[in-house]
Parts: sequence; structure tokens; C-alpha cells
Amino acid sequence: MKKRQVHPKHLTQQETADLFQVSPVTVFNWVKEGFLEMDEDHRITAESIRQFQMKHAGKTKLQYRANKLQKDGHDSAEVEAVVKKALNEETFDMAIGDRYQNLLSESYKNKEGIFYTPMAIVDDMMKDLPMDGATRFLDPCCGTGNFLVKAVQKGVSPEHLYGFDTDPIAVQIAQRRIKELTGSEAPHVVCADFLQACSSLKEQFDMVFTNPPWGKKIPKAQRLDFAQRYQAGASSDTCSLFLLAALSVLKPEGVAGLLMPESFFKIAVFEDARKAVLKKTILQVKDYGKPFKNMYSAVSILLRQSEAGEGHLTSCYYQQQYYDRAQGQFLRMPRCNINYWTRPEEMLRVEELMQRPYLTLKGHATWGLGIVTGNNAKRCKRTRRPGLKPVYRGKDLLPGRLRAAQYFINPEDFPRYQQLAPLAMYQAPEKLIYRFISNDLVFFCDTHQRYILNSANMLVLDEDFPLAAKQLAEIMNSQLTNWLFKQLFHTHKVLRGDLELLPIFTDSALHRGFNLLDLHR
Repeated sequence: MKKRQVHPKHLTQQETADLFQVSPVTVFNWVKEGFLEMDEDHRITAESIRQFQMKHAGKTKLQYRANKLQKDGHDSAEVEAVVKKALNEETFDMAIGDRYQNLLSESYKNKEGIFYTPMAIVDDMMKDLPMDGATRFLDPCCGTGNFLVKAVQKGVSPEHLYGFDTDPIAVQIAQRRIKELTGSEAPHVVCADFLQACSSLKEQFDMVFTNPPWGKKIPKAQRLDFAQRYQAGASSDTCSLFLLAALSVLKPEGVAGLLMPESFFKIAVFEDARKAVLKKTILQVKDYGKPFKNMYSAVSILLRQSEAGEGHLTSCYYQQQYYDRAQGQFLRMPRCNINYWTRPEEMLRVEELMQRPYLTLKGHATWGLGIVTGNNAKRCKRTRRPGLKPVYRGKDLLPGRLRAAQYFINPEDFPRYQQLAPLAMYQAPEKLIYRFISNDLVFFCDTHQRYILNSANMLVLDEDFPLAAKQLAEIMNSQLTNWLFKQLFHTHKVLRGDLELLPIFTDSALHRGFNLLDLHR
């Protein structure tokens, strides 16, 4: 049989994903939506790629979100020229780092994880730490050098400063800022990938301070290699990798300070990294709110390279409040969540509750995600017509009840949808549906086979679960369960993994006796 020739310009799904810097799943969804076409060898045709780039990339709502690189851009040559001019001027502007960041496009900063730490946060993180000319100081992701500059101001000599960054322009700015302050070169502030260079470093450091990139896009194989190299387990996000690499070159009794996304302290994917951190002495955790545009809250963690002694107290700062928490309590939290947001008196109540009998949903339910149409404006109608069925959003759910449906969909469109749970779940005699994007638990027991969009999710209880769906909905909506959920997980998304670990208390007297006001007196 003659071998079929493949058009050389047609791309595989992975090659197309690499071209647009999205996931292969996104490419598959674009094919389902009709934005891209496949040939008989399941390759994406060159013509459909060309048409997609011209007509859709970055324009329709789905593609705008999924492919941020199409959103905006900057002229690299122009940016470099502006910075080099500033670096060569006789009167040097120490704020050039801020100017440089403002010249970069939002898409580039998101892709590279570039969000330079404001000097106010740098000052606060390093304010109580003594340093001198002999202190060896490292910033593994130095950017334009804010942490390095602060170290110099605290007495660290330029020859003992070490900084790494993959952005050559940022490194030049950092080098010039240090020279402007000290009159000396900083020979160890270099353009290099710290994750690559770390394992061959011969130096150990007294201080390591950095703001690692959050969610930087690097090839999967390389990310997994780094995760194995630095014993990160499943915590392969770049912020975890930089944290663990930094700890590997920190001297005994040395201090590390990192500015991390709030998700690091509570999301399942970071559990392995949290366990590694909890083997050290956590000196302080401080929430800075949202210093970066369109990003999660930023939280600093200060660690000492030593094992925490029994009874060690961690200083916690959250929403203008300060309190000390026993570090050992974090180890007893689900997935070792570092729930710094929970005050000591609240934690006593949490631990008291956890001693009582409770149920969990883990292994006792089938879970389903709400429908992703790919284009709600096109697929969802505002008026009901023959053949259309009501579909409910998260905001249509209230504790124990539903608002009237505002949207309607055609079941005949289901094959074209990007995400659709098994129809058997929708047709179950009873199921629980709940808000996905929410600070509170909002559950409703559905007995009318309703459809939901992806701002809501659902579960169907196993037959052997000791509660009926309506009973469980009442418990999940209760004041006690909501309060406990916030103390353990403190999330803006109600995730299956959190719900599976959440203690479910069936003692009605316990619910009646719970008074939230008692905890705030």
C-alpha cells in the first residue's frame, strides 16, 4: 500500500498548541467549535490556522482568554532601545526598573511570570534581618534588582551578592543600580536560569530572598525534570520549583523569604511543596493583598533552615491583624494547608470540632462539571422557545432554592459543546448542584433533572451514603459547615478536592449550638 503523504505545512495538535502557546485541549476545543479543521491524518490544516489567526485569535471571548499572547504585545527592540539609552545616561534613574516593567505587555508578563516586587514589600520582608559585609545573599529571580538593592542598603557587599534572571535587560538594570549605589561591579549578578544553574552552584547562602515567577510557562518535560531534581513531587509550578531550589542552597540556620501566590498555602497541587516547607522553621507568613494587577493575593513566607522545635510559633499577618500560630497545627490540616488566615481562637474551635465524629464525601459520590458551551452568547438564548431547556448559572443558585432560569439551551447542540458531564448525571432522580465561583457554600438539591453551566457543578451521592441529598444540602448550607470550610480552605472557588475532605457533621445539636458571634467577641 502506498504511504499517504502528509502536507508539510499541516501541524499536529501539539505543534498547533505550541504555535499559539496554549494547551492541546484548547486546540481540540477549537476544532470542535469549527475554528480549526483537521485533515484525514488528524493534523490541523495550514489554511484553517491562517484563517484562525486572521479572524479569531484573541477576538472571540474564548480565544481571548485561552490565548493571552494574542491579547497584546510590545516591540522588544523599542523597549530595549529605551532601556539602553537610560542605562547610558550620565544621570542614572534608579526607578528605571519600574519604567521597564511598564513598557512590557501584560501578555508577556503573564507568560514569563514577571511581576517585580514593590520596594515597600521588599523593605517590609527584610526589615528585621541583620546583614553585613560578610553576608552571602542570593536572589534567584532578581529581575531589576529590588531585593539586591535592599541587601546592599543593609550592608551586603557587591562581591557577596548573587542574582539570576533570564531577562538580559532586567539583569543589566540590576547591575547598573548596584554599581550606582556602591561604585563597584556585582560579578555574580548574571543572566542565567537559576533552576538550571542551581545544582552546580558551589556556594551556600546566608540569605535567599526572591519573588519567583508564578505559573511561568515552561515545557512540560523540563518542568518535570526540575520537579524531580528538587524533590518537588506533584508541586511542579515554577513558584514551588524556585522555592525548593532556593532551600537547597541555603546554609543551616540561614533565612529564606519568598513572595508566593496565596494559592500556594491551600491548593492541592502545592501539597508536596507545603510538606517540604513544614520541615523547616516558618518564622512568618504575611498577606499583602493584591499588589499586582489581575493577579492573586501575594503572601510572603520567611523560613529558617532548621527543624521547627516543639511549640514553635509562626507569626501570621492577615487583614491588618497579627497573631502567633503553633506551626504544628498546619501539619494537622487537610493536605497540610498553611491556614494563616485562621486566628488562634478559631483554630481551637476547629481542632475541637475535628475530634468529633464526621462523614466525608471522598469515595462516596460521582462528580460532574457544569456545561462549557464554548460560546454562551451564541449557544444560550434569553427567551424560551420550542426545543430549548432552562440552564442555570452559579448566581441562579441560592441556599436550598433556585432563581428563575435566565438562559435556555438546545440539547441538540450538546455534541458541539466543549464540556458536558455524562447525561446520566443530569437525569439522576436527585443530585446536588452548587456554586463553583463563590466564597460561600451554596447547595441545592435538584430533583427535576436540570442543566447547569460551568459556574455551577454537581454531584450524585452513592446509594450507600448515609444521608439523603436534601439532608446533605441543608448541612452544606449551614452556618457551621460554611465557617469550617473557610477556616480550612479559604478559597474563592469551591473545588471537588476540598469538598471531599470537608468534615460533614450530622449532629443537629452541634449545628444548633454553633454561634459565629461567639468567635468574634
